[in-house]
Amino acid sequence: MKDVGAWGRTEGDSGKKAGKWVRGEDDNVEEKEEESDEARLALYVYEYLLHVGAQKSAQTFLSEIRWEKNITLGEPPGFLHSWWCVFWDLYCAAPDRRETCEHSSEAKAFHDY
Repeated sequence: MKDVGAWGRTEGDSGKKAGKWVRGEDDNVEEKEEESDEARLALYVYEYLLHVGAQKSAQTFLSEIRWEKNITLGEPPGFLHSWWCVFWDLYCAAPDRRETCEHSSEAKAFHDY
């Protein structure tokens, strides 16, 4: 019988089961990366809410996720909004959507390359 880790991970497993990380020898690294990713996303959502003028929603969001760290906001419009605009421009410039969606010449050139 194989020896399994504390959360059922056997030697050679990739570290994922059913979409969730399981405990293994690299726990600290995986947990820190996951926490860092979650914290970064939470910060971007909070920043977006503030930049669009939804202060009450932003405060509610922080209380619901139990945020306890200090927050330093980026310049408007914020990372999440900027990322979305780039994504949407590239999405609209795809060959099958070019005729129905407005897009930049740069996004079209990206797809044509």
